[in-house]
Amino acid sequence: MNSDNVQLFRMLIEAGAQPGEDFSYDLSQGTCHINERGFILLQTAFPDINWHEISNVIERDLDSPVQRLNQHLGVDFLATLLQKLQKRLEQLPTNEAAWYMHQVLGGIEQRTGIALYQIIQRDLPPAICQQLDQLLKLTPLTPCNLWIEDLVIAAGGAAQDIDYEGGDVLLSEAGVELLTQVWTGELEVQDDLAA
Repeated sequence: MNSDNVQLFRMLIEAGAQPGEDFSYDLSQGTCHINERGFILLQTAFPDINWHEISNVIERDLDSPVQRLNQHLGVDFLATLLQKLQKRLEQLPTNEAAWYMHQVLGGIEQRTGIALYQIIQRDLPPAICQQLDQLLKLTPLTPCNLWIEDLVIAAGGAAQDIDYEGGDVLLSEAGVELLTQVWTGELEVQDDLAA
């Protein structure tokens, strides 16, 4: 990453943009991706710079990665996940809901390229979007493993692919395979359920 991009990232953070949500860097292409919110924050924080002149703003295709994943899995992953996500936001205590959303948002986008945060902002009711924004600013977070179950089921898994032992989630081999197709991140993997 060159020094201009490092400076741009510093400016974005100073403006209040969130790394991974409002902006990211594509090492393979050497490009910085800034969403609309990040761009507006830059314009507001640094009004003396003509951002339109020095940047190439490209509208992100939100639907193609979803369609590719749905076709690969043979299920409507996103529709199922959004339903489960809304229910969890209603049911979970606030700090657990924050943990849930951090795990789901970061891991899905990193693994699949699906801009889940932007899709939520586009497709879900404003009250859910406001709640999400509040949760993403919250600390401390309380670990909760229900996101694993929701991702496995949304990816086409079945109830028998998931079990709980104390506070741990146990996945069948098929459950682990489905989770790794839709999510990436740090997760301790122990013995799977008997197939």
